[in-house]
Formats: sequence, C-alpha cells, structure tokens
Amino acid sequence: METALTRLLGLSPEEKQRRGILHTPQEIHDQVELWEDTRRRFEERRPELGEFLEAFNGKSDRAVVCTGAGTSEFVGCCLEALLRRKWRVPVNVVSTTRIVTTPQDFFIEGYATLLVSFARSGNSPESLGAVKIADMFCRDVQHLAVTCSAQGALFREVSARKDGAALLLGERTNDRGLAMTASFSNMVVAGQMLSHLFFFGEYEKKFDNLLRAGKAMLEGAADVAEEIAGQGFRRAVFLGDGVNLGTAVESHLKLQELTAGRVMCTWDTFAGLRHGPEAVIDADTLVVAYLAADGYARQYELDLIREIRSKGIGKALLAVAHALPDELKGLPDYAIEYGRHADALPDELSPPVYIIVGQLLGMFASLRLGLQPDNPSESGIIHRVVEGVRVYDPRAYHRSGRIEVISER
Repeated sequence: METALTRLLGLSPEEKQRRGILHTPQEIHDQVELWEDTRRRFEERRPELGEFLEAFNGKSDRAVVCTGAGTSEFVGCCLEALLRRKWRVPVNVVSTTRIVTTPQDFFIEGYATLLVSFARSGNSPESLGAVKIADMFCRDVQHLAVTCSAQGALFREVSARKDGAALLLGERTNDRGLAMTASFSNMVVAGQMLSHLFFFGEYEKKFDNLLRAGKAMLEGAADVAEEIAGQGFRRAVFLGDGVNLGTAVESHLKLQELTAGRVMCTWDTFAGLRHGPEAVIDADTLVVAYLAADGYARQYELDLIREIRSKGIGKALLAVAHALPDELKGLPDYAIEYGRHADALPDELSPPVYIIVGQLLGMFASLRLGLQPDNPSESGIIHRVVEGVRVYDPRAYHRSGRIEVISER
C-alpha cells in the first residue's frame, strides 16, 4: 500500500539528498522490522542478563535508576511503571544531566543501586559521566547499558566492567538522522523485554501482536500526519496517561526538534492539562490525545476531550487509539487507529507503536516548513551528539574546590 511515507522512500537518492531525507523516513519506516532483530539479540543475551540481574535481586534494599539524556531519558519514562511492577523494586527515571549536576539528590545511602543507562551512541559526556559519578556516590552499584553503538564510550565502559552488563542493539538502530526514531522505539522494546526477563514467555505471546500493531500504525498514520502537518499549526500539546505520558514527552521533543523550534510543544496527562497548561491551547494549536486501553483511565481522557470541544479551543484534535470508542465518535478532527490489523495492546506495551505518530508529525511538519528532517537545525544549534559539554568530578570539588574534568566532548 502506498502512503505518504513510502512515497518519500521512493524518491531518487538525489532528490532525497536535496530535501534532507536520506535517513529519517527510512529509519521511521524500518524501526518495526528492527524490533524482531532486537528480540533476537535479547534472547542471545538473556542467560547472561539473567545471571546479572539475579545477583542484584539477591540484595535486600534495592533501587533502580533509569537514566539517559533527552530522548534516551524518555525511554525510561515509557518503562518506569512496567519495570516497577515486574521487578517489584523502586524504579525512578533521572536524566544523566541531573545526575552529573546534583548527584547527591538521587542515590540513597545503604541501597544497592542498579543504574540502567539508555543511549543511542553512548558518546554524550553525561552518559559516561553518570556511570562514573554513580560509582562515587554508591557503595554498591551495578550498571546495565542499553545502547545502539558498539563504538560508543558507554558500551565500551559498561561491557568491560565486572559490575556491568550491556545489551547492544543492531547498528541499524543507531539512527544517522539528527532525531532519534528507530533507536527510541527499539530501546523501549528492549526495556519491555528486560522487564519480562524472568517470565519471557509472557512477553513472547504478545510480541507478534506488537509487530502487527507497529506495521498497522506505519501504514495508517502517514497520510493523516501529512494532512495535519499541512495545516501549519504553530503549537502542539501531546497528552498521555500512565506509560504513555512518556510517549507524549518524547513526541513533544520529536516535533519540536524536527521543526527547529518553529513549532513549540508541551505535554501533560489528560487530567493534568486542566490545572493551568490548558492555557497554551490557542487557535494555532494541535492537540494529540494518546488514548489508554484501560477503561478507568479512559474516563478522564474522554472528559478532557469533551471539555476541549465544548470550549472550542485548538486548531485540530487528533486521537490515537486501537479503535476509537463510541463515546468519542465525531469529537476528534482526526483519528488514527491500528485496530484493523492488530488486537488491542495493553497500555504498558503501546509506547513503541504510538510514538510512530509523533515521529511522522515531526517529519512532515519539518518538510512543510522547508527544513531538512535529517538535519533541521539550519543554524547548527543542536547536533546529533551533544557537543561542548564537560562533566566535572563532584568529589574533587567538594573536598578541595578543585575543578577536574571526568568526561567531555
């Protein structure tokens, strides 16, 4: 089936080069196929990862910290609740940028800590800096890295350690475009597998449906995303509950960075939007609602959508779901449903499928603005890997006031 996405893929290499779409459309398109490769790689490493995590589980007082910067941090946001439920241990998401600046705020004395680091390249200074600083502040720490580059500093560091283990994803997940797309969804899928490490059969039963849902989303969302982008909205609000709050956070960054900040974005839960943030919705605002499968949570979502419609605010409202509930028929301006070819996913597994919508919106909005999605920052303000960052040694500073660099790029 031809879609707005496959039409881009069918352009000549010269035309793709001219429009700055050599990588981003292909990476969005190929990510679902790569989920199968991620499963294969996980299964190859499962015995070793099991031994590694068994050692952690044998400790009495335990805590897990998921970390990364930007999109890599938001991987953790999509996994936090799932890991907490399946591993039955406190799990928090803290960005590497917060760990390196105020490490004393995040590590609990007397607790064995597992630092789970997510990174595309693993070459951001904070990625390595967070590992080194965790060593300084935790007497008992183990490191688990999920990354897309065997050449990255994070993979080399963690895989070589006795207290470390690394899950290396395929090189094709190491996106060459500026925006993280395939890398994001594949790290989320890898994290879902990690959460089910000790009862993997439960996940395997759902995995084929996850693939069907992802393929259905790629097929059904592209034309709608292109049409919405053609409206020229200047703001966007992404809404999600539970794990899909992470989807909303990542979507806001995708759209904002792919449009070089010309479309300003925010995110919230459905109920949270009422407490002030609703003020940002004006006549040029797109509202994207990632609907929950859980019937209880959905009641809050339906109430909020009805309220937005009754107030007559926003330029357009897009609802994303397995199937639009009867109560919502006629309320959204647009709906994207993956249910024609896949069963409903439990909410905890939906982020890698739902995020495809945010990625497509970002890419098509970038093209409409005349930008190049592979490198939309015309002034060079943002880069594929952060540059010009130094990470300092907190112990040296607090003990003697010395400024010592422990990681930089």
